[in-house]
Amino acid sequence: MPNALPSRDREGVGILNFSWATACKIAWRESRSSSFKFLFVILAVAVGVGSLTGVRGFSRAFHEMLLSQARTLMAADLSLRVFELPTPQQDSALAALSRLGVDRTWITETVTMASASVEKPPMLVSVKAVDPKKYPFYGEIRLSPPAPLSRALTADTVAVSDDVLLRLNLKVGDSIRLGGQPFRIVGEVTYEPDRMLGTLNVGPRVMMTRDGLDRAGLILPGSRAAERFLFRLSPNSPGIEPVRERLKATFPDALIADFRESHPLVTQALNRATTFLSLVSLITLIIGAIGVGTAMRAHIQQRMDSIAIMKCIGARSSHVMRIYLLQTIALGLAGGLVGVAFGLVVQRVFPSFLARYFELEPTAHWDFVTAAQGIGIAVLASLLFTLPPLIGIRRIRPSLILRREMEETKPDWPTRFAEARASLLAGATILIGFAGIAMSFATGTPRDIWRTGEYFAGALVISFTALSAVAWLMLRVLKIASRGKLPASVRHGISNLYRPGAHAQSVLVALGVGVMFTLTIYLVQHGMIAEMNRSSPPGMPNVFLIDIAPKDRDAVLDLVKQQRGVEGAPEVIGTVAAKISSVDGQPVDQMNLKGFARRYRSPRSVTSAAAMPDYVDLVRGRWWDSASGAPQVCVDEDAAKILHIQPGSEMRWAISGREVQTRVACVQSIDSVHLSSRVEFIFNTSALAGFPVIYYSSLRAQPSTVPALQEALYKRFPTVTVVNIADVLQIIQGVVDRISQVVRFISMFAILAGAVILSSSVAGTRFRRMREVVILKTLGATRWRVSRIFSVEFLVLGAVAGLMGSLLAGGFANLLLKRMLDAQTSIPVVPIAVSVVATAFIANAAGWMASFPILGQKPLEILREE
Repeated sequence: MPNALPSRDREGVGILNFSWATACKIAWRESRSSSFKFLFVILAVAVGVGSLTGVRGFSRAFHEMLLSQARTLMAADLSLRVFELPTPQQDSALAALSRLGVDRTWITETVTMASASVEKPPMLVSVKAVDPKKYPFYGEIRLSPPAPLSRALTADTVAVSDDVLLRLNLKVGDSIRLGGQPFRIVGEVTYEPDRMLGTLNVGPRVMMTRDGLDRAGLILPGSRAAERFLFRLSPNSPGIEPVRERLKATFPDALIADFRESHPLVTQALNRATTFLSLVSLITLIIGAIGVGTAMRAHIQQRMDSIAIMKCIGARSSHVMRIYLLQTIALGLAGGLVGVAFGLVVQRVFPSFLARYFELEPTAHWDFVTAAQGIGIAVLASLLFTLPPLIGIRRIRPSLILRREMEETKPDWPTRFAEARASLLAGATILIGFAGIAMSFATGTPRDIWRTGEYFAGALVISFTALSAVAWLMLRVLKIASRGKLPASVRHGISNLYRPGAHAQSVLVALGVGVMFTLTIYLVQHGMIAEMNRSSPPGMPNVFLIDIAPKDRDAVLDLVKQQRGVEGAPEVIGTVAAKISSVDGQPVDQMNLKGFARRYRSPRSVTSAAAMPDYVDLVRGRWWDSASGAPQVCVDEDAAKILHIQPGSEMRWAISGREVQTRVACVQSIDSVHLSSRVEFIFNTSALAGFPVIYYSSLRAQPSTVPALQEALYKRFPTVTVVNIADVLQIIQGVVDRISQVVRFISMFAILAGAVILSSSVAGTRFRRMREVVILKTLGATRWRVSRIFSVEFLVLGAVAGLMGSLLAGGFANLLLKRMLDAQTSIPVVPIAVSVVATAFIANAAGWMASFPILGQKPLEILREE
């Protein structure tokens, strides 16, 4: 070996002049002799890095696109969104901005019923009312056939999305009825720049003018609709920041965004999705790193004689560790570089998942930050999982290695436990390292980031411990089963799982992780939709009527009662939009409300009642006397807990521009069957007297009779929106399916990484397999018989991995569904069977990728080498 001449230190101990350059040369020579095995390790790391850099690269490209095309995506310089009409004071503030050169346009988004004709059943659509002379300020609405929006849209025309034409069997030029009024379809909307930034951007879409919205009579006083104001600044107007501050002071509860930050909800959702998918990709990278660690362990075991000889001539453990440390870094770097190139392919796939909701596509391009991050994490992950075998080099004693066939070379159990302390320390380091990597992906407060690291580390410990335990158990069961009366090829194939260097348990864990994660996502997705379809309580409403005008209330109820298939009497409540100003003197805006609790800063729908309804259960306090005139309110139990409300608390409300002071009389609970359970605050009747009321109704009908009910209501009351829960579930299912597709796409890389690890394991035992093939052929075995033995080995390995991953996936999915939806647990037999068969075939293909060259070996070639 170069530069490996012994010298003497002051104590006369022989050492090597072992520099990093020498270690690098030895590492390179050893790597060349194991290039076939290391190739699969590099591919395993590359799969993890590719998914990670693909996700994060797409996220960065998306952020850059949002920033570079922010004005186009927002269709304005600045946008403001509220869920109620502006007050006179707010209208005055908007007019003042117009006088300063800030132009604005108004967009209303709501839902209603649309029909091709009076005779045909209607469908639920989302409506977007705009001023086509101004909207959009930036970008353009593209129609088919092409036409300027300002000329195409009038008070009598609409433009629709392709699904409206498809579901109502219409074409451009036909008529569609909205609110009972006919509108001519002038075109199909093929591009809408601010579609993603709207409130109702899922489902069939109808675009109309504000005059058309008024003609259809879709908006009543108190109706729930999203109001969006777009602003364009002129050269002489105030800057973006002063305008934003004035709007924030005028609309304190509005969602305000400007082109510098794009849209808060979109960027927040993108950040959360990026974090989650990055963690999923990190699992894939961990599998690749397991492959590096497994390969290095096998490599070091094969090089024990060389290590012992180096130590005999004076090399220290630290010198030897340099060699394999350099090899690990090289594998991580190579896998990272290949993975970064693969990540560009992943980036190009992602826009297809968003094509339905977002027309613009970010361009996949080389991003230095993402590439450097992916390569760095690949190297770090590889080093972390190589720690245990590197530490094991310290325990290699030349005398024991050279006499390793003797009985005394096996340490006793106390010695093994003592030596395990270093491995346990390495395991803790691995866990802390990956928790730190996970924290680097997280966004939010320091507590949120820390919690992400804790959860990820906990999930790793639980998942890998469970998989390792199940893998150990299944391998023991297979070993016992192989001793039975099985065909020789099957027994031989199963026995191959226990050959030296096979690392069957590591391969099972690697493949099992991918199967477990992918199948868990699938089972949770389908379990959620199935539970929502089947587990509604007896009498649960399945049809909701929205925006019933006070003058139509009694007539609507009479018509519903006359319809066939309606079960029981419909429930109806009148609601008023009210905003909580303060609780016991503390402004709601100053309360520490997080997550879903922040909804209490926005206007809420409240109702009133004189006598206590039968379905209301009082938790605390007393119901008011029906003759009481002082404003009082009864608060839902969950709202009371979040807002720290007790009977006797004082609440101040803003209702239609007026301040109302109320005393909390009681805290109540309503079961989920009744419509009133959707309303968290019940006032006494005198408190809401004089305010504009909008009525809502709920009922239960036989599913087959709902279309007839929709048609009958639409003929008499075209402005009443009928929401069929089946239609809502269809929309929800579409969104959930799209999200699940993205997650499954990324999690499938974990299965791919596991398959590559299997190929790496097969390549690592290449010389042992060659010797086995030669011996079998010498004894008369045909190539077909040898192929059957190998196929049995790979198929059994894949089937076992698929079975254990599927069983754990079923357990985790049932646990999640039980905690999220209190759903009934079940054994998903069909998905488990499909997963077992699919994983077996994947493992068989992966095993043969590394085994084909072995079958062609001639016995004489190998025997001559002996």
